[in-house]
Amino acid sequence: PNRQTIIAEIKVQLRAGALPQEFGLEEADYAELAAASLARYSKDRPARRMADFAGDGAAFDFTLPADWDDALSSAQQVEYPQGKRAPAYLQRRDWTLYAPGTPAAKLRLLRHTPGAGETVRLFYTAAHTADESATSVSAGDLKAVTWLGAAEGCHILARRFAQTGAPTLSADAVDYRSRSKEYTDLAKELERKYRLHMGLREGETARPAGVSLDWDSALTQGRGDYLTHGGPEDR
Repeated sequence: PNRQTIIAEIKVQLRAGALPQEFGLEEADYAELAAASLARYSKDRPARRMADFAGDGAAFDFTLPADWDDALSSAQQVEYPQGKRAPAYLQRRDWTLYAPGTPAAKLRLLRHTPGAGETVRLFYTAAHTADESATSVSAGDLKAVTWLGAAEGCHILARRFAQTGAPTLSADAVDYRSRSKEYTDLAKELERKYRLHMGLREGETARPAGVSLDWDSALTQGRGDYLTHGGPEDR
């Protein structure tokens, strides 16, 4: 699946071949519909990514990945030192996002300074992408993403039909209004199918993506934090 696949499926949903020429969408319009559907899907089910940072024995601040989106991304976990057979994840109190939303934004380790040869791995969420050869949208969600894009296209077509026609109730005017309602109804149905697929209730959109929680409820070998007090090393 790729960007062209998404656009092609949106065209199918809009029945592009049956549209009168004056109401049809331009190729650039379809690209915008695909981009808009990816943006909405990214809020509802963001992509999970990871980024590695090399230690040097001095640095404790690390620049956030290039695809970090201040409005969407959230830090999920920090693994350090990365590479152990049993992954070692830092407690939430051991790291923070310094100066988020600014050009100086960093992942800051508060209690550790990785040495040379050590790696810090950040797990985070980001926007989905799609180009001419691939997309980060899962195969199981691809159809739902095209429903979103087609729904917005239906709204556009409905407005065009509604705004066109003589002020009197001529045959053409009645037909235009009928087509406008047809596309409005189709848009609602496509949006309903998307919400159903994503497990969203009527009117519900994305859950907050900018919060990172780590309760560390799995305590093994006497390590880790309890809900109301620190682990053995803090007593």
